[in-house]
Amino acid sequence: MSKNSKRILSLTIRRMPDECPDTSYLGNYANQPTSEYSIDRAHSQDCASVREDIRKAKTTLEHVQQTIGDLHILAQYNGALANAKLDVEREPMDEAYDEVGELIEAIDECDCDERGDMQRGEYRYFNPSFNYVDKSGKALPGNTPEEVRKYVRQDYERMESLNRGDWSYIGIRVDAQVTLSTGVVQDITSGGLWGIESDSESSYFDEVAADEWSQLKEELSSMGFSKRALATAWKERKEKDE
Repeated sequence: MSKNSKRILSLTIRRMPDECPDTSYLGNYANQPTSEYSIDRAHSQDCASVREDIRKAKTTLEHVQQTIGDLHILAQYNGALANAKLDVEREPMDEAYDEVGELIEAIDECDCDERGDMQRGEYRYFNPSFNYVDKSGKALPGNTPEEVRKYVRQDYERMESLNRGDWSYIGIRVDAQVTLSTGVVQDITSGGLWGIESDSESSYFDEVAADEWSQLKEELSSMGFSKRALATAWKERKEKDE
């Protein structure tokens, strides 16, 4: 090899762990809920304390109790009943009011013995991302409450699987080792793309690698490497997982 020759010695597609990924698009863990769509990790998914149908039933009972209270007040002040009779009629109304109150207190009591996903020392709540709710925790226009709960549950399960190590985040970069006309060996790299989910389709990895190579190829071309040399380097490329 001539002392002043210029060559691409190797071209490597690297897949590297992303140590600081941004997972906010999935949601976040916290000690306090930020939305009615937050997931209480202390309870199982089918626990009475977190089920939406039971929450709706509780709301209905609260309206019933309020109606009973309003009727009671109306009976006291509308003058339709004599005072003596009012004392007799008031008792069953009071009993109904109290019975509904007892139902309200009991209807959403925990029946899973707090056997949710939360482990000791972990955050209790998983809060939804701003993909589905606004800053006040309300559902964004275009999504029904049922859809928001479904999407938040999917994101939560995805985050939990990340924490279990079922998948991870990686970065993809293309590295070239070259010799310059001065004989100096130099490493030239693409910018790299990070935050890639490791269980993505292989075709996506290929697409990212091709984009990274496109960037690096421009830089190598500007350094004087020929199209033929670049094509040969890409054909002989290697892949390395780190």
